[in-house]
Amino acid sequence: MDVAQVLEGWWWAPDKGEFAEDEELRKMFAPFGGRFPGLAPAVDEGLDPELMRRALVQYTRHAQIGLVPAGRPADILPRIGWAGASNHRSASELAVVLRSWEDRFGARLLEVGYEDIRLLVSRPPLTLEAAQPIAAEHFAFADEARNGSRWISEIAQVIVNNPFWDFWWD
Repeated sequence: MDVAQVLEGWWWAPDKGEFAEDEELRKMFAPFGGRFPGLAPAVDEGLDPELMRRALVQYTRHAQIGLVPAGRPADILPRIGWAGASNHRSASELAVVLRSWEDRFGARLLEVGYEDIRLLVSRPPLTLEAAQPIAAEHFAFADEARNGSRWISEIAQVIVNNPFWDFWWD
């Protein structure tokens, strides 16, 4: 599967008439409008190692460790038969996107819940400008971020310098 085609297929946008009439919808999709902007460029610069260390030290969620025979973290969801997004996405489709994010942003699956996942990201966007096209991918990928962000501009603000990316499906 081609990751750009997968994300574009998930892109939800109202028809042009509705989009033109509804200011709230235009804000939701800003700065891109109703068309999927394509894949965001890779982030080459890693997060400040001290910031990553502090984030991991402060990470205090209780969890169980799961060992899964997989070639890379992105392959875990289909390997375990995860169905948390089954109303919207297959685990194999999610793995295509996660593989791309591993390569472009150093995003690795860290936590798997019933209908949510968390990624640990070693190369998150460092500026709001760099975050916007990545936020568009997040917008297409999941129902919403775990912190409630649903607008592209809100998602972009949350992921700047953030080593954790959270996703939830209804």
